[in-house]
Amino acid sequence: MAIFEDEFMDIQSGMVALCLEAAGDANVEVVYIYGSIEGGMTSFNTFFRMGGVVRGLTEVVPDRSLALQVLDLGTDDLGRLRTLCGERGRACPTEIRGRYETATGGYRVHYSYDPIVADPDYGISPATVFDTWMDDVQSGKDDLDPAGAPGSSS
Repeated sequence: MAIFEDEFMDIQSGMVALCLEAAGDANVEVVYIYGSIEGGMTSFNTFFRMGGVVRGLTEVVPDRSLALQVLDLGTDDLGRLRTLCGERGRACPTEIRGRYETATGGYRVHYSYDPIVADPDYGISPATVFDTWMDDVQSGKDDLDPAGAPGSSS
């Protein structure tokens, strides 16, 4: 039987590969993946750093049909993570924020296990959380910067 951690990381590697494939020949420096898995809701999105500029999925993949397919496939991968965690009796993260550096192949990720979207007092939409993270990265506040982000792992 495969080791849980290996299977868990293989699914995330697949999400990064999906995003890189969709970007095609673009000069991608960093791929950011975001996943929200709470209750009955699962949401995936991605953005990129190219030439030092943060760009959203539709800026990198202008074909709307392809961009929607990336979001659907990423969401399917998050469903696979949920299933894997359930089958193995492991807690499933409610949020995943990943940062893949194309030059080094390094991957840093932060998992949250607390309710974010489903919090009865402060719940917000996954899109709002994603947009806020992308804005933070754009303004230089990258919480997964390898220069020493707290709570991240390689």
